[in-house]
Amino acid sequence: SDLLRDELTRTGQEITRENLAGLSRQWRQESGDDGVMFTKAIEKYLAEKDAKGYKGLALVNARHPGEAQRVHEFGGSMVWVDADQRLRYDRLQLTNRGRAEDQKSFEEFQADEDREMHPPADAPAGTLNMAAVRDAADIHIENHYASIDEYHDYLIKEFEL
Repeated sequence: SDLLRDELTRTGQEITRENLAGLSRQWRQESGDDGVMFTKAIEKYLAEKDAKGYKGLALVNARHPGEAQRVHEFGGSMVWVDADQRLRYDRLQLTNRGRAEDQKSFEEFQADEDREMHPPADAPAGTLNMAAVRDAADIHIENHYASIDEYHDYLIKEFEL
């Protein structure tokens, strides 16, 4: 989503959840590439990896099934990390980074998520569909841990990192 934020800032638009989703949808429609967000991120990584000494790439916030497909095409694995909706909202409020799009009530959070998880059957091409991303994931993790340290320990043990 940093790519989207950078473009909205560059064009003088407010960074809101609606503008982020709208720009993402616009890029998908213009390119005909359902995975355009990840395509752009991968291209940026490939262009900068040697100069910056990158050892790998982790892409987050897949919201469209084309993005999951793009990860698989590049030989990557999709990991779906989930948690109870209220827990995720509370964490977002706790770690609020001052982003306007994160300033909302729990009810607004629920409505946004429902719209992004389950688009209507007649939704236009390029509409977010996180449920399809979840279904395409290779690994599913439930992050119900009380602290980042507990979650870290689980990941180390589970994935032998």
